[in-house]
Amino acid sequence: MKKTNLYTWKEKIATMGFIVINILLFITSMFSGDILYEQGAFSLRYILQGREWWRLITSMFLHADADHLAGNMLILYLAGELVEKYIGKWRYTILYFFSGAAGAVLYAVYEYYTGNYTDTIGASGAVFGVLGALFVIVVCHKGRYENISAGRMTFMMVCMAYMGLRSSNVNNAAHMGGLLGGILLAGFYMLIRKPENGREII
Repeated sequence: MKKTNLYTWKEKIATMGFIVINILLFITSMFSGDILYEQGAFSLRYILQGREWWRLITSMFLHADADHLAGNMLILYLAGELVEKYIGKWRYTILYFFSGAAGAVLYAVYEYYTGNYTDTIGASGAVFGVLGALFVIVVCHKGRYENISAGRMTFMMVCMAYMGLRSSNVNNAAHMGGLLGGILLAGFYMLIRKPENGREII
């Protein structure tokens, strides 16, 4: 029994690590004023004016309020645990950062073409990427994986996208960029998956 519990913990260690980092930084931000947001939020203007590329990463670990944090971390826990177990912690870690960065890049494109430069923060791009990866896994398992169906995944993502469009101060470009990034990278992982001990892994 102890070995099983330890193995289960190892299967979601990256997911739990990201959740802990997000929570700790949010708590820190409550006592540090605006300094984390001023130095970590993302906008294309910071890249153009000061080449502050680190904001592509730091912005995905900051949240505006407790509700923002709780919503992202709940989805990350539920979906991330399944994705990490399937693809492994290192590829999952790459997926998380890639999706978050993809969300920021698409938002930068949006800023450039609209001329509306506004700071953005949140793990939503990375979280949507994890959802996109889970969707790919479900589809590749003939429409069902771990009691999750492709139809249910599609319905959930459509609902989340709709709620984002109906809400103010929501970075829908980052959501879509993260989702597409997660789908593309997970699709690549599926193409290079190899069998191990009679079980397919990626």
